[in-house]
This record gives sequence, C-alpha cells and structure tokens, in this order.
Amino acid sequence: MENRITAAFARMNAQIADRIAKGLTTADKVAALNGTLDMDLAEYARFQTLKTLAVAQGLMTPDEGQTIYLCLGESVQTFNDQPTYIKSVLTSFFAELLTAQIEQRRTKPRRQSSAHPC
Repeated sequence: MENRITAAFARMNAQIADRIAKGLTTADKVAALNGTLDMDLAEYARFQTLKTLAVAQGLMTPDEGQTIYLCLGESVQTFNDQPTYIKSVLTSFFAELLTAQIEQRRTKPRRQSSAHPC
C-alpha cells in the first residue's frame, strides 16, 4: 500500500534516474552522495524516537511509521546500507521531524517556577 513515504521514495528514485539520464549528474556522484547520508547511532536512535512520537501524535499514519521503521531496520547499518533515494527521503523527513520538535518546544508554554526548589 502506498503512503506519503513510499510515494516520496518512488519520486526520488525517478528524479535521480532522470537526472542521470539527462547528464545532470552521474551514477558515481549519486554513489558518493550515498555515503554522506549515513547516520551515526545517536541520529538513528533519535530518528526512531521522533518517528514513534509522530505516529503517536497523529502526524503520520501507522503505515508510514512502519515504512520508516522497516527502512531504518534493526541497526544503524541497515539504514546506512539503503540506496540513495531512500536515504535522501528519510534524511529530509528526519529534518522535518526535528524542525517540528523545535517549533513545538518554542510554542509550548513554560511552566511557572514554584516556591519549591524540586
């Protein structure tokens, strides 16, 4: 079943193929880009957490969350082994989730400090 994530994968895969076909980039450049999109363990864990929160908050469907979960896999290496079009889409989505979290923190009312220090 197609969702926003799988649709974005298809679009990105087609865009990359089109750019290579038109001579705007090369397969070697796309392969080189792939390595720059690798995540470290902290990024991977943060993405998993933000994805779960986004599903819980209704920002994405459970199907979209499952798609991301499957692409991230059981270890950071699973993500790092993905093709460029998947890593590109997921990296952009990770950035969107981080931006949403920052905005949420900015607009969240601050608690009034109480007389108690704890």
